[in-house]
Amino acid sequence: MRKACCRLPFQNPRKQAACWTVHYRGRWRALDRVGVTLLLKYLSAAYRSFRIDEDEVEGVIRVWADILQDIPTETAMAATRRLCRTKTDFAPSPGEIYQACTDSGTELTVYQIQKQEQQARVLELQEYHETEEVGPAPDFVQKRIDAIFRSKVKPDES
Repeated sequence: MRKACCRLPFQNPRKQAACWTVHYRGRWRALDRVGVTLLLKYLSAAYRSFRIDEDEVEGVIRVWADILQDIPTETAMAATRRLCRTKTDFAPSPGEIYQACTDSGTELTVYQIQKQEQQARVLELQEYHETEEVGPAPDFVQKRIDAIFRSKVKPDES
């Protein structure tokens, strides 16, 4: 339950976000409509060019809440603050906020890194085979392959 002070309409969105954050600190709450509204108010205060038309507000809130639904509100607000400090041109999109939230907390194990590297190598080879013109092997290479094949594979004696 939100405190009475969080329900008041603040003139300064940062004060409202700070008040709301104080009352919810330490609790895991997924980003809902209230959190998205505070996030958008914070962005509009940080970026003067960030405006949403009155007829688009409901749709924007719905889309942002859908994209950021599995992110805790505190994490989303912290990631938005970090992005606002580094991005000076345009306000971050919900996808950028989602990536900032998911990238910051996860550290990969050695096996996960090796798996990613292996997948990257497979994709490179696949792209090479799809895009490059690969012709028959030169004669000297084909002779060596045939010699290796004959020495390792014995004819069937049946």
